[in-house]
Amino acid sequence: MDRCNLCGGTDFTVLEDHGTVQVVRCACQLVFVTPVPSRGEIEKTYQDDYYEPWKEQEAARRHIWTRRLRGLQQLDRRRGRLLDVGCGEATFLRLAQQEGWQVSGTELSIAAAAQAADLDVHRGEVWEVGLSGDTFDVVTSWHVIEHASDPKRMVAELFRLLRPGGWMVLATPNVHDYIFRLGYLAGRGQWPTLYEADERELHLFHFSAETLSRLVQAVGFTDVQIRFDRGAAAVSTKRLVNQVAYGWYRLTGLNWGIGLELVARKPAFAAAERLCA
Repeated sequence: MDRCNLCGGTDFTVLEDHGTVQVVRCACQLVFVTPVPSRGEIEKTYQDDYYEPWKEQEAARRHIWTRRLRGLQQLDRRRGRLLDVGCGEATFLRLAQQEGWQVSGTELSIAAAAQAADLDVHRGEVWEVGLSGDTFDVVTSWHVIEHASDPKRMVAELFRLLRPGGWMVLATPNVHDYIFRLGYLAGRGQWPTLYEADERELHLFHFSAETLSRLVQAVGFTDVQIRFDRGAAAVSTKRLVNQVAYGWYRLTGLNWGIGLELVARKPAFAAAERLCA
């Protein structure tokens, strides 16, 4: 049995049982799939056609990337060195480069990395590709951590790669996406499941604001802020749901939207040699 990636525990409640795969909630509240698929199984997900639906949504996604860039420029007006983890075909990196950032990326998909061959994009998990510590002013990862086999290792590596005082920005689906769930129930007469064997985008970990915050704090990040991710949906129906959820968030302060955006900082005194516990 897998141990919890956040607390290391094994005190789980089964939320969904799919035979060989279960979705569980740990006593610490992290929700995840067990057993976590092997590296080979994960890589099979990202075949040549994986990004085709994204191309069909290019205009909507470009708007999302532009919004995200504006947020980064509030963190680092100098537009220094930027690393995007899980950069896909590097559309975000190209836009950032046009805005004056010095860009690098990592990507697990062979096909997607090949599309970004003209940029400084490294193929593989971020902890495998040999990047130097204390290098980047800003590190981003947009809806990637939920697919990672080891999220804690991932954020520990991002901590190492950032310069002291640098910023990390992550976005991920919100396990407390109650507005979407209620809409799904109303439309289909059942609750959406967290796992589908044939799902194109397999989510291995499902974070709340609390579990995501604790994860990044565990490896050394400070100044943690959780925001409503207004860029979580490119498909029109989900965008509408997210707009309703954003209105609810503005009214009540309750983040029941489709996605979370986390901003955190590496302390100015931190050393690159800090390791994940």
